Order: sequence, then structure tokens, then C-alpha cells
Amino acid sequence: MSLLSITFFIVGASIVGALLVIIRAHQYPAKVRKAQEYLDNGDIAKASEIVKLVLERKKDYIPARYLRAQILIQQKQYLLAIAELNGILSIPDFDKYVEELNIHYQLADLYHETQQWQKEVEEFRVILQFNPDDINANHRLGIVLYRQHDYTGAKDYLLKAVTLDPALSDIYAPLGICLYNTGEYGTAENFLIKAVETNATNYEAHYYLGMIFKMKKDYTAALEMLSKARNDRRYFDKSQYAIGQLYFDNDAYSKAIEELEKGLPYIKDNTDEGLAYRYLLAECYEMENKIPEAVHHWEKIASINPNYRSTQVKLDDYKLILENKNLKFLFTSTMAELQPLITEIIAQLNYSIVYKKEVSANEYMYKCFSVKRINEPPVLINFIRTTRDITEGQINTFYQRMLEEKCKSGIYITTSKFSINAKSQAANKMIEIMDGRFLQKAMEKIKGKKG
Repeated sequence: MSLLSITFFIVGASIVGALLVIIRAHQYPAKVRKAQEYLDNGDIAKASEIVKLVLERKKDYIPARYLRAQILIQQKQYLLAIAELNGILSIPDFDKYVEELNIHYQLADLYHETQQWQKEVEEFRVILQFNPDDINANHRLGIVLYRQHDYTGAKDYLLKAVTLDPALSDIYAPLGICLYNTGEYGTAENFLIKAVETNATNYEAHYYLGMIFKMKKDYTAALEMLSKARNDRRYFDKSQYAIGQLYFDNDAYSKAIEELEKGLPYIKDNTDEGLAYRYLLAECYEMENKIPEAVHHWEKIASINPNYRSTQVKLDDYKLILENKNLKFLFTSTMAELQPLITEIIAQLNYSIVYKKEVSANEYMYKCFSVKRINEPPVLINFIRTTRDITEGQINTFYQRMLEEKCKSGIYITTSKFSINAKSQAANKMIEIMDGRFLQKAMEKIKGKKG
């Protein structure tokens, strides 16, 4: 073969090769379009076959790889789809064929499906770099952060979304809860009210709105919201606890016990919430002077965490009380049953009761005159049944009552003890103090007379 023939052969082969490349290059888009048609019609197998053939000849052909990712999504092979889409992002000039924003949105969806929350967050942050006012991205990023309990982070995105589109009613409750947890109660209340107005069965919103009303001491509204929140099992025990606190704060101890007992079967004792729940119930029984019941719950707490709050102190105090007949009578009797005893004790002090007034469930106030010194001004006597030390604040409150009753002196009687500051304050305000030891001696004296 001549040199010229060889040259013509080489050139001819090159031209043919180039033509084949050109033909195939034009065939790839057509094949991908055909594969897309198959996929749109639900024929995943044929679509996959075509994509496979294209990628065997041109492994980084972006449209084919992108379509493969869509096929993998259809097949619910999410992890493989994630790998495919991330692979596309690593190829130079991929955005000539596929819009980058679409890939990031798809990745965000896939990370959500595979519960890769942090990566989902990262994708939405990338999306917002393209458009900070993207309503959907702000909305979804806010919700993801909210579900991760990142209330501070979630709040800003949810606020942005609802500002851009106030009709996004599903944002109201999450945003209100975020604002509640960041201490912005006024704004939280506004969004939570919107949430319950647009969805009467959003019991989560009812719970947090009830807690806000409770803080505002709007007890009627708080009770209404918390009662509705109980319809959500997630918030039943929390709502019962809050309702119990509400009644406790208003000295309605029997009602608090009734409500707390309803939730008791649902609490988990080995949690901080469960211990707090049972401790409050014990306090309610204590205030109702149902000491055995209170002790039962403190013993339950102590078996889990003996150092929880003042549980051990309570147990020690009440075990001594229950072992002492006089103390047991003082703490297990009703206040009505104690009135004859209190009257006799006051008589021992040489005073006659003019009238008595109930201050609280375990506290009474008596206006009295001296039996021996009739011309002396009246004295105010306060009796309180408690195991807690009497504080300076309680002495000051009693002193204000003295002034209101136009009494120049007073006597403060308790079943417990007085703090150092309480003692000092009492001495400065013409108030005589008598503690539990005095009561026991007085009771022994009364028994001795009767004996």
C-alpha cells in the first residue's frame, strides 16, 4: 500500500470516528428524553436500561446521571440517590444541564427521608444563599430546627417565613412554642392564640398557651387551655401537673389531689418530671393533713432519689410526728377538730377569743382580749400548722394584719420552728413567738388537767 493510500485511510477513519462521536452525541439527549418518557409513564425498568446504556458510553453525561438519580428516588433507594446527586455537584459545569437549586432541594428532601437532620439543615442554608427570601426554605428550615429543639435558631426562620406569607397557619404553633422557650411570652401568646383559632385540635398550642396564662395568673383561661391540652397523650401528664400546680397555688389542695391522681398512672418515676409530679402530690396531701398518703409518696421518691429536694427531711420529720401522739393529733386532725385545743391553749395564755378568721387551710387568726387585764388593747394570735420554718416574710405579713386589726401586739404559734430572721423580726414588732415545743408542753398540761 502506497503512502498516499495509507494517509487517505487514516484520514477517512478519523472522519468516520468523528462522525460517530457526533452522531452519538446527538443520540444521548434523545435517548435520555426517551428514558424520561418511560419514567413518566411508570416504566422504571425501561428507563433504567436506557440510562445504563448511555452511561456505559459516557459515564459523566450529566442529564443521564440526573435521570438515574430520579429513578433511584422512585425506587426509594434514597442513599444511592444522595450519592448520585452529590456526584453530579462535583462535576465541572454541571449547571449547564441541571439547575443547582433543584439538586439542593432534592438533597434536602432525601436527607429528611433518611433522618439526616443536620445535613438537611445544611442544604436549606445553601438554598437560602441563592434566595434569602425563599419562603419554602425558611419555613422548612425553621421546622427542622424546631423539631431539634433549637428554638433560638428556628425562631428567626419561622418569623421570616410568616412575615413573607402570613397565611402559613401551620407555622403559628411552632413559632409560638419557639418564642415561649426563648422567653418572649407576649409575642408567643399572639401566635399561639392564632394557632388554636385556626386549629381547635392543636393541643400542643393549647398547652403552651395555658402555661402563659398560668404565668399571668389568669387561672380561668389557663385551666381552660390546659384541660384541652390533655386530649393529646403527649401533654396529658404535663397538663395534669400544671393544673395541679394551679390548684395548689390557689390553696385548693383537694382539687389538686384529684387532678394529680388522674395523671399518676402515666408518669415515669425515674425522671425529673415524674419526681416533681409525685413531690407536688405529696405536698398537696401534706397541706390536707393526710400525712400517711404524703409519706407514701415521699418514700416512693426516696427509693429512686433519696436526695431529691427535701424528701428525706420530710420523711424524718413526719416519722417523728407519727410516732408522737401529740404531734400525730396536731397533724392528722382537721382544723375544725383542732379548734377546741387551740381555744384551750389560748385560754392558758390568759386570753379570750373575740372572733376567729380562717387565713388558709392550715392557718387561723384569732382576735383576743386579756382575761386578767381587761383594759388592755386587743392582741392578735396566729396559729399555723406546718413543718416548714416560719420565715421573716410570714412575720411581716402577720404584722400587717395586726395593724389592720388595730392590735399593738401579737402572738405567733406554729407547729414548726422560726428562722433566725423571723425571730429577729418578731422581736422588733412586739410579736411573741411560740414553736412546736411550746405546743407539746401546752397539750401535756391540758391532758394533765383532764387526767
